[in-house]
Amino acid sequence: MVWFSGAKEESIDELIARKKYGRAVERLLAQFKEGSRDPRVRMQLSDVLVLSGKGKQAIPVLQGLADEFALEGFAAKAIAVLKKIDKIEPGRADVERKLATLIEKKRQDAPSTDSMRIAAPPPGAPELGIEEIETEPLAEPRAAAVTLGDAESMVEEDLLGAIQETLSTGVAPAPGARPEAPMVESPLFSDFNQDELLAVIHGLELQTFQPGDIIITQGEPGDSLFILTTGRANAWVKNAEGRHVKVREMTEGAFFGEISILTAQPRTATVTAASLCELLELHRPTLDSIVASHPRVWDVLNEFYRQRVQNA
Repeated sequence: MVWFSGAKEESIDELIARKKYGRAVERLLAQFKEGSRDPRVRMQLSDVLVLSGKGKQAIPVLQGLADEFALEGFAAKAIAVLKKIDKIEPGRADVERKLATLIEKKRQDAPSTDSMRIAAPPPGAPELGIEEIETEPLAEPRAAAVTLGDAESMVEEDLLGAIQETLSTGVAPAPGARPEAPMVESPLFSDFNQDELLAVIHGLELQTFQPGDIIITQGEPGDSLFILTTGRANAWVKNAEGRHVKVREMTEGAFFGEISILTAQPRTATVTAASLCELLELHRPTLDSIVASHPRVWDVLNEFYRQRVQNA
């Protein structure tokens, strides 16, 4: 019984599960207005807005996240956010070009050091071309102390105004409180001019997998490659006894599947979602179309594959 005084307040996840989207939006806006800059809070806010049928109100939240990720060097995460915008409002070529410009600028400004290169896989590793994004753990959001009224009762214009005001007046982090993210090179995003990068961005598709879902299966033909932008995934290889052995846990930034798409060899590992995962997928027919007008895209991928084979 939750009606008596002192009952525990429902968490945001519980509010979402019960489809109390208005209250969830109110709580998330309050957390952000109080000073939380946690990207997860803003991403959850945009997701709840979409669930509640207010997708257009989520666009300014998502645009801010995409810009921030691109400027910090997280190109794949920025593109994943862009794909969410495209689902709400298709055909935003202006957003794609702006994002390509930001990613290219970050790449040009980033110092070129060996520490930023993709680590070679260990000997005998499966086809998982992996790049790990190392980030500082984000602090849990503080309890909201600001109330914005019942978001369920807000008319569309009022809700959009509350979101824009919150985004513009949120407390900025103290200087030095959040270290600058390192630029993580990816064969999909390194050494491209803006037109090539724009073509690749346009060709990527955002896919979502639930915990336990199979993303790729060992032995099956492979006609796409993946970049993990949210969540965790596990790679499994079948041993001589026919049992699946876990060989790696992948986190945000992991890149896999490129060997099959480049060589037409079957998948050499099974990858499953260990949590809710979002991945960017590039299909071989789309890659062929991109390469027809931007042949250097193939050269970059092939060079990455060649280096991996040599290192292994």
